[in-house]
Amino acid sequence: METISPESTGFAAPPIGVPTLFDDRLDAGRRLVAELRTETASDAVVVALSPGGVAVGAEIAHALRLPLDLLVVRKIRYPGAPERVLGAVAPGYVTYVYTSADLSLRRLAVAIADARVELAHADDRVHGDRPPVDVSRREVVIVDDGVTTGARMITATHWARIQRARRVIAAVPVASAEAAELVRAEVDVFVCPHELTGLGAVGIWYEEFEQPTDDDVRRSLDEHRQR
Repeated sequence: METISPESTGFAAPPIGVPTLFDDRLDAGRRLVAELRTETASDAVVVALSPGGVAVGAEIAHALRLPLDLLVVRKIRYPGAPERVLGAVAPGYVTYVYTSADLSLRRLAVAIADARVELAHADDRVHGDRPPVDVSRREVVIVDDGVTTGARMITATHWARIQRARRVIAAVPVASAEAAELVRAEVDVFVCPHELTGLGAVGIWYEEFEQPTDDDVRRSLDEHRQR
């Protein structure tokens, strides 16, 4: 199986003459609902991987009447070249490394530690004293607004398995063909209407791609908890 090279950033110039695929993240979420409706159990939990993923996941959770939460996952980046992704970390010391490039074990450990510090700060900003949703023995639908390398999605899948999730579904509107192959091998069901060889940056496939703030994320999570 071909893996993502350490030089791969997932970013490129928009293809000339190619239209966008989605109006915005809400539009992307609505399109995923149609494909997930027959795949998702009534006790499922929607878990987003980024602020943008929360916007996509909120549409899915609302349409399918499911709980919504954010799992903070942070990429492990090559020291001095943050565009080079080595893997990712999730809560509970879950770590996925798909390449160490030319790093020594010590330098890789430092890169992982740096990602964990970033994860702790980000998780505190979003969750505060809110307890995370319990996924034990439940179906988990892991959602993001797009997948470039697959590192975060695979890490989240490992987290869900450790949390004893009964079944794991990965759902994204668009993904690179390389990452889709890697993710598909890790999950029970992979839902992605657009797998692209020349993905470029995820945002180029959206007409509107403004980044949600921490307040936007907390508001969305609170709204779904109240429901």
